[in-house]
Amino acid sequence: MERPWFKSWPEGLPKSLDYPKVPIFTLLSNTAKKFPKKTGILFYGYKITFGELDDWSDRFANALVDMGVNKGDRVGLLLENCPQFIVSYYGVLKAGAILVPINPMFKEIEVEYELNDSEAEILITLDYLYPTVQRVEKKTGLRKVIVSSFRDYLPEKPTLPIHISMEHEKETFPGTLEFTELLESHKAKAPRVDINPKEDLALLQYSSGTTGEPKGAMITHFNAVVNIVGGVEWAKVVEKDVTLSVLPLFQVLGMQQAMNCPIYLGNTTVLLSRFDLEAILKAIEMYKCTVLVNVAPIDQAIATYPYVKDYDLSSLRLCVSGGAPVPLPVFDKFKEVTGCDLVEGYGLSETISQVAINPIDKNRHGSIGIPVFDVDAKIVDTETGSKELAIGEEGEILFKGPQVMKGYWNQPEATRATLRDGWIYTGDIARMDENGYIYIVGRKKDMIIVSGYKVWAAEVEQILKKHPAVYQAAIVGVPDPQQGESVKAYVVLRPDYKGRTTEEKLKEWAKRKMAEYKYPKEIEFVNELPRSGSGKILKSMLTKKT
Repeated sequence: MERPWFKSWPEGLPKSLDYPKVPIFTLLSNTAKKFPKKTGILFYGYKITFGELDDWSDRFANALVDMGVNKGDRVGLLLENCPQFIVSYYGVLKAGAILVPINPMFKEIEVEYELNDSEAEILITLDYLYPTVQRVEKKTGLRKVIVSSFRDYLPEKPTLPIHISMEHEKETFPGTLEFTELLESHKAKAPRVDINPKEDLALLQYSSGTTGEPKGAMITHFNAVVNIVGGVEWAKVVEKDVTLSVLPLFQVLGMQQAMNCPIYLGNTTVLLSRFDLEAILKAIEMYKCTVLVNVAPIDQAIATYPYVKDYDLSSLRLCVSGGAPVPLPVFDKFKEVTGCDLVEGYGLSETISQVAINPIDKNRHGSIGIPVFDVDAKIVDTETGSKELAIGEEGEILFKGPQVMKGYWNQPEATRATLRDGWIYTGDIARMDENGYIYIVGRKKDMIIVSGYKVWAAEVEQILKKHPAVYQAAIVGVPDPQQGESVKAYVVLRPDYKGRTTEEKLKEWAKRKMAEYKYPKEIEFVNELPRSGSGKILKSMLTKKT
């Protein structure tokens, strides 16, 4: 049966691609051979060629092997966006190890959990993040910690505004290894490791679930290569494009579309450490960026900035947005101020980025687009999860394709619940129109999206319950004009703590225990939580109250 999205298929594109069956790191090596002297990364004015990236990642791979890292071992990356992330990423893969990208906004509890769950023995981090690692290091299986600094790759006079975290002087710590010293002391020839791209893991990409415990999606080299090659072909990116990379590289959208795709094609990437509106606008103007990969809050910030007309953004030709829907007024205003359409898409950690995206030549606002090359999709009823629904009916959206993960790391039950006969059950409620365009209408899972980041209510509830005053907690999402949603907690206190603690004190505690986007910005104490006859918390009643 021909699927309806073939009616909307992009002009001139095949419906299936022949993907190279190679390890991810060969993409960098091939580009370095083709463009050894071309600038691959521009980091606040500091230029790194593709040849240097390949050379440095070879050196880093050898350093890891000398530390006793073997094929299949896990290596953690706790890094902001910086050249070290890219060098480490490709170096770890060249050593045959499995990457564990960790959110640099995480606090101790979160870092400790992912290190222990993945059984990582080596960690690469930045000097200003090391104190967080130091507080949990002895509770993990870490053997070595490699520390670097923004200062290692920042020019004396940055060409763009830098974040305050980048301003401090470089620090070193006893018992750790220094990143640049490792590069200098090892040879620039990659170790020989036999990789089976379809079977061997490249990444444990952590994604939370309704149980509250983050799960490592097992991503093979081939899974990632499929999305890299497919992303370039779909967007019709060319060698001369210049990509602005501001999204976090530890997340799949930033990692794939704003790091790996440009490296595969040989694009120059203008790399920013984190979101800064002035730096983004100056970078587009100064470096004539043509490709921008964003999430909805950044789109909104650009569209509504009062002084946006002071910047020349006319070089932009492709702006891809993911993470959350873009409101129509923002969509229209963004095109007005940039001259560029926002192309929305949809992906998961479990699919290492996109499985659906709007055709560039047939973009529809409000839709996540149509399934991409070699991806099948269907909408099923939420009761049985097996009956395929008719066009226009709402149910859970499922995807199947060559980028779908092998399963969750050491979580067979969660794997069976999410991955069935090759279909990934997304937990999102959607409908499909007669032309194959998919529209997300809700979420089956208990999840909140804050500035494009997924926040799983159960995980935040579990952390809150670690506070001695908290007896019960329920997390809900509330509308937020800047972030899309923000996190609110309804808390039942233990009797002996009533009157002894305040909402503000609990909020400050939560802020210290979890990432900035996760902790509840609002806490309300209640005497009890509304429950069904079976004892389930009725969050729908809480959201109505909110």
